[in-house]
Amino acid sequence: MPASTDLNDVLQPGQPLPADSVMIAKALEILSASPHGQQLANFVEKKNIVIKIAGTPEPVGYLPDKKLVYVGFNRNNAISPGRFILMLAAILREAQQEAAGIKHPDLRAPLEEHKKVSMAKHEDKIWYICTIACELHDQVAFSDYKFLDELRKMGHSEALDLYLRQEGKS
Repeated sequence: MPASTDLNDVLQPGQPLPADSVMIAKALEILSASPHGQQLANFVEKKNIVIKIAGTPEPVGYLPDKKLVYVGFNRNNAISPGRFILMLAAILREAQQEAAGIKHPDLRAPLEEHKKVSMAKHEDKIWYICTIACELHDQVAFSDYKFLDELRKMGHSEALDLYLRQEGKS
């Protein structure tokens, strides 16, 4: 579904953040402009995923239950819309992993199993948000969101550079 014409009015870089429900709806709408983001938006709808925003000291995504995701950030020092969208995509990808049966090992499992599964899940999630960031970056309508810059600010420069090289985009 293409982004609606009112995207310039809400969830726009440099503007105050809208109400949580509007912010979530617009983030999903923007994600829907990307093929991989559309998969996440479809997942939210099909699985009745509840998305909530929480006030936290630092930006974080949290999955307390396979049908409940949180995106947290400091409301007094709000994150950019681009970062919010990427954080939402990341935690939704994690929910998608859980729904597909890719779960963290039992707490009593050996440390090596925890490392192996956690790293695989993390790498998949980072590849996925790199894909979404590039898909949205390539669309003129979203140039102000600076998705690739946001990924770098989130600490994913090395992963993004590797992704761009592997995809032949650098």
